[in-house]
Amino acid sequence: MFPALYIFIAMVVIGVILYIHDRLTRKPDEHREETPQPKQEECNDDCCGSHDVCPSEMMLKHLNDPAEYFDDEELDAFKGREASDYNDDELEQWRDVLYTLKHDELLAWERSIKKRGLQMPTIIKEELMGMFL
Repeated sequence: MFPALYIFIAMVVIGVILYIHDRLTRKPDEHREETPQPKQEECNDDCCGSHDVCPSEMMLKHLNDPAEYFDDEELDAFKGREASDYNDDELEQWRDVLYTLKHDELLAWERSIKKRGLQMPTIIKEELMGMFL
């Protein structure tokens, strides 16, 4: 029991001596270096927030990739249309494609739509976002 007590007291004394030595030898303007933390950018996308990667980052990653088709060539006929200018039959064409896609193809399909210069109908975009919840 006593040898452990002597070791403990010796450690406390050495710690106090090292602390005093550090305080006396440190210059007043010397600060400890802080390790720089990586700056985490905030996602500005209108998404649910449940993704590991921000969708806009994924878009930038695949910016130079060619447009990929998902058996949806018929949607190219809507090039130049506004998101609010679709009738019910045309919305069904979009839904036919959307609901035949696999879950892991959804972001790639959205990216393809944008690369092809198409504006997805507002209601379809909402349905697409709902599939990620």
